[in-house]
Amino acid sequence: MIPLKSAVSITIDTFPGWAEEMTRQLELTVLERESGADYHQWLVDFEGSRLFLCFQHYADCAWLEALSAGDEEVAAWLTGQWNQD
Repeated sequence: MIPLKSAVSITIDTFPGWAEEMTRQLELTVLERESGADYHQWLVDFEGSRLFLCFQHYADCAWLEALSAGDEEVAAWLTGQWNQD
């Protein structure tokens, strides 16, 4: 897992706004959103690849997680695209 970089501090409260901007910029389609007391997990699609966009309060980071081994390259590529800025 490679953390997604952010110019602002991501918290449990700021994640939704940050994630909306991130998904817009990377052209991800949000399919489902789940949240709990200390996490957010969004199911997203990128050109047929299904990924989780995750945030964990206690880990203090966000990351993309592939749902299948075949999508691990896509998650790594998208993370690289986001983190290069």
